Amino acid sequence: MYKMISRTCAFREGVTSTLTLAHPLKRNPATVRRGLVKEAAVRESEKSGKVANLKRYWFDRYINYIKNYERTLEQRFPRTMHVYRVFSVGSRDVYADLKRFVAAIKRQGTDGVGSLTREQLQLMHTMPRDLRKLSPLFLLTALPFTNYVIFPLALYFPRYLLTSHYWTLQQKLEFMLSDHRSRLRHNRPLFRCMQAELKGIGDEALRIKWRDAIACLGSGTHPTTKNILACSKLFSGPPYSLQSLKRKHLKELLAIHGMSLWRPFKRKRLMERGMLILRMDCAIVREGGVKEMSNEALRWALSFRGVNPANMSTENMRSWLEQWLLVSASVDQSNISLLLHSPILLAYNHSTNWILVYS
Repeated sequence: MYKMISRTCAFREGVTSTLTLAHPLKRNPATVRRGLVKEAAVRESEKSGKVANLKRYWFDRYINYIKNYERTLEQRFPRTMHVYRVFSVGSRDVYADLKRFVAAIKRQGTDGVGSLTREQLQLMHTMPRDLRKLSPLFLLTALPFTNYVIFPLALYFPRYLLTSHYWTLQQKLEFMLSDHRSRLRHNRPLFRCMQAELKGIGDEALRIKWRDAIACLGSGTHPTTKNILACSKLFSGPPYSLQSLKRKHLKELLAIHGMSLWRPFKRKRLMERGMLILRMDCAIVREGGVKEMSNEALRWALSFRGVNPANMSTENMRSWLEQWLLVSASVDQSNISLLLHSPILLAYNHSTNWILVYS
């Protein structure tokens, strides 16, 4: 009997201890809270990791979509994308040039026009005309539903409705040659006007030197820079100073520089053009000479001074521009007409000009 009672008590104690250990309510509350917090943190970390991976996945998909979007559009709508590229790239170039133009105006107002670089002087010459040309296009595109007409029309007539910022390389060359050809048509009439004044020169020694220079031009060559400078006195007074030029001579001189014949103040505009060229020449020398100029800058400089740069090597372009700078170094405001006539004196018989005229 005693043994049975002992076994029963032992059994009850074991069951009681087992139940006590198994029942959660009998555990330490602080331990329970730490466990729950840890489990919650693990679940939150797993959840945030899944969200981050999902975001990264969709972000990568979006970036790839953006990268391939233009390619997809170009494959499906090639003409539309061509228009988009032309105007987006061109407008970006216009904006960049406009910022440089404003900076050049500020510098001119602060330090004077003599402080401008060659590139800034070129921009001061070209940008106002470009802005006048683009203003109607910008104003019309601001109106509703006009883009569908204006943009195709501008691409169809790029020479008249757009500036060089929107032209292709082929168009830039084609339009430059066309403009240069129209200017070269006035070379011969201007040469005849210069030739007609030979007999009116009173100084006999000066007349003989000038006759030799004219004879060189008539025979298909050019006078040397030394011979040209020896006759520079003729361009500071009669018969070739700006104030002494006859009406026909004045019109032909305007034409070879691509200037309008119908606008007033012809002599003043020619003086401004001559001073612009002189300042550009000084800037070239100040910035290290022709060797520091890029090929594109050389081509623009030669075309602006009366030479067709197409098919000319870099060395030939530099050599010709150096000859021009030798003459320019002896020019000031009093004999600026010499610089305006230099396209005849230095480029009248240039082979690239003759090829362009008679091709």
